[in-house]
Amino acid sequence: MRRINIGILGGDYRYKILKNLFEADGLDVKTFGNIHIENNSSSLDEMLDNTDLLIGPIPYTKDKKYINLFCEDKISISELLLKMKSKKITCFVAGVIDEEFKNKVKSCEINVYDFFEIETVAVKNAVPTAEGAIMTAMEESEKTLFGSNNLILGYGRCGKILAHTLKGLGANVSVSYRKQLDLAYISAYNYNPVKFDDVEKVIGKYDFIFNTIPALVLNKKVLNCVSKNATIIDIAQAPGGVDYNYARSIGLRALYCPGLPGRIAPVTAAEILKEAVETIVAEIDMPYHKNR
Repeated sequence: MRRINIGILGGDYRYKILKNLFEADGLDVKTFGNIHIENNSSSLDEMLDNTDLLIGPIPYTKDKKYINLFCEDKISISELLLKMKSKKITCFVAGVIDEEFKNKVKSCEINVYDFFEIETVAVKNAVPTAEGAIMTAMEESEKTLFGSNNLILGYGRCGKILAHTLKGLGANVSVSYRKQLDLAYISAYNYNPVKFDDVEKVIGKYDFIFNTIPALVLNKKVLNCVSKNATIIDIAQAPGGVDYNYARSIGLRALYCPGLPGRIAPVTAAEILKEAVETIVAEIDMPYHKNR
């Protein structure tokens, strides 16, 4: 890997491990705004000095106003943009970056990458996400997964891994579908296919419901049909796919589980991000050190 200078802004515990992995490769790494890391830089400016590649948090923001820091510091999106431009940052990498901010970063002649738009990251992250969802289900229910009835909403990367893992645990697995290609795969793997339009009709028979769709699919109408003994695990990207206020009001157990890879498998999650950064560095041919 090229000898670049890396800055890490915010992040959870996996970012502490990521820092250690880069340093093990002999790279200079500075951090700011991470409560899990000792000896953070004293300011954003100090951290950005001589930084070539800046790694931001996942997601990079929660309110489209401030950077999502896991500490008391507050940095506005506009402030970060101005400082990256003035410090001549070469590349910015973070998670769940909206198109508006991407375009602003690009207009400053800074390369920008979203971790979740890198296919290898998305696929590899699906494994700890699925394992974390299953772990949460086991902790929150008094039933075993073995022999239980499970419904997975969505058959994307996480849905595929989740279905495969649940099946291996002896669970009865049903998967919703809209596309005929998904139906073909669901049937080929011997899961029970459920047409998405029919979910409301059958959802009441499931012990565990796993949502992977980043849209309000479990709305009031559908939640009214869910068994009071069911456990809902939502692993979709923010803001999730459940009407949580209504679910609570009718006594349903519904849990939103963002950031599972970083929480339940931080070492694996950090290794996945490091591989992605190495790929990015090679792609844009970054030098070992810039001449400032």
